[in-house]
Amino acid sequence: MEGNPAAAPGAGFPAENYQTLGRKTLAIFVLQRIAAAVVLLLVSVALFTLETQRFVATVPIPHFAAYLDLAAWACLALFGIFFLLGFFIAWLTYTSYRFALSTDSLKIKRGVLNKEEIAIPYRQIQDVDINRDVSYQMMGLSRIVILTAGHEDEPKGPEGGESEGILPALDKDLAAWLQSELLRRANVQKVVEEK
Repeated sequence: MEGNPAAAPGAGFPAENYQTLGRKTLAIFVLQRIAAAVVLLLVSVALFTLETQRFVATVPIPHFAAYLDLAAWACLALFGIFFLLGFFIAWLTYTSYRFALSTDSLKIKRGVLNKEEIAIPYRQIQDVDINRDVSYQMMGLSRIVILTAGHEDEPKGPEGGESEGILPALDKDLAAWLQSELLRRANVQKVVEEK
C-alpha cells in the first residue's frame, strides 16, 4: 500500500491481495452463532441440578428422576451438536469474508452458499463509519460501514447496515487505519477524530 509507514496496521497488506478480517473476528462470529447452544447448556445444568433435589422423589410421576436425567443428557447432547454446528457455520463465514484495496476500489468477497463479490469505487465513498458496541470494545474490534453515493437512504441490508460496504469485525487499529486510508483515497475529509 503506497504511503504506508512500516508501523501502520495495514503495512503488511499487499495491494490487490484479499485479506481475512483477523482471528478475533472468528471469536465474534462464533459468539453470535452459539446462543441456542448456550441456552441448551443452561437447561441441561438446571435439569442435572433439579434431579438431585429431594422433592423429586416425592413427585407422583413414576420414574420422574429418570425422565429428568434423560432430558438433561438430551439437552447436553443437543448443546454439543448446536455448538459444533454454530462453530462450523461461523468458521465458514469467517473464511469466506475477505477484502482488498485495489488501485481504484475496495473489494469485498463474502458468502458461504451465495457467494458475492462487490467492488466499491473510491470515488463513490461518502463516509466510512466505525461502530464499536460493548462486546467489540472488550475484544478490541470495530465494525466498518462504508456509506456510498446512492445507498444512504436505502433500507437496511442483510448484514444490518446501510450499505453493501460492511466489514463486520476488524482489529480496532486496522479499522482506524482502513477508515483513514479509504477516506484518503476517496478524497473525503474526516470531520470527527475517533479515540
